[in-house]
Amino acid sequence: MDRSRIIIYSVKLLTAAALAWIVIHNIETVELKYIVRNADVSFIIFAAALLPLNLFLQYRKWKYLAVKASEERIPDKEVWISVFLGIAFGFLTPGRIGELGKLFAISQADRLKLLSLGIIEKIYDVFPVLIFGTLSLPFLPHLFFSGSVMMRYNLMMFAIVISVLTYFIAVHPGLFRTIFFYLKNTVLKKSAGFKRFCEGAKDLRRRDAGVIFSLSTLLFIVYTSQFALLVMSFGNTDVFHAFIGVWAAVLLKTFLPLSLGDIGVREGTAAFIFGLMGLKIEASVSAAFLLFVINILVPSAVSVFLVPFTFISKRNRLSSEG
Repeated sequence: MDRSRIIIYSVKLLTAAALAWIVIHNIETVELKYIVRNADVSFIIFAAALLPLNLFLQYRKWKYLAVKASEERIPDKEVWISVFLGIAFGFLTPGRIGELGKLFAISQADRLKLLSLGIIEKIYDVFPVLIFGTLSLPFLPHLFFSGSVMMRYNLMMFAIVISVLTYFIAVHPGLFRTIFFYLKNTVLKKSAGFKRFCEGAKDLRRRDAGVIFSLSTLLFIVYTSQFALLVMSFGNTDVFHAFIGVWAAVLLKTFLPLSLGDIGVREGTAAFIFGLMGLKIEASVSAAFLLFVINILVPSAVSVFLVPFTFISKRNRLSSEG
């Protein structure tokens, strides 16, 4: 067996083993009897049905950025494989930083330029979290400000200011160019690699920022809609409070210490936020766990079968060039 096949089978085996271990570990922390006995299956079906749209938006956003880092046409198949691998790599790393590993599946792009755009993409994913998350806070019950109209008013004003500032930064990419080029001309002025890295931000225009922000916002809405549907499937709550709770939980999760694939943090923040609304802990934890299964575990399992194609495609490309 040649070296490339050994690498392929090793990666498949390690990835499959990691997926299996994490699933088994987390199943022990979730009351499966509660899931089976109390779930409204129709809401779960609707949440699962949104997965293709979730993946498509990730594909469109990543393809838009990948094209900007390449002078040649990038095959759609390569972008799709990259998206699935990004989900799997993010799943296996703290803070989902491993998602940036998806750029290695794009063979036609400048990797350093694509890396800068990939970092910018992750930053843009946080923008809708800040906007919707802060706007949800004044509507949460049973917090320290619940009995004070003035506190709620001040928090609402604060949320509006944060949202406006976030939107302004999102649609004006000049800030990223300024930061990158400041580093290029000062701290890292001797680094040729960092100069190439900055080229990705250099090509980012206001129109591009608007497209990326729009796709990130749509993706956030789809993701949180799935979460809200799952919450409603396990708990007795209305649509408004389901979304308010989900937005606040996602905001809180974003600023908490990192864990492998956000495991434990996602469930913990959901339990805390929806606990303020009187929802049972089992309901919110079950919803968060099923969201993980639908959006992360299923695509990650698919990526196990895509890893060999990535290596084979790369090997064939190198052979043709040689």
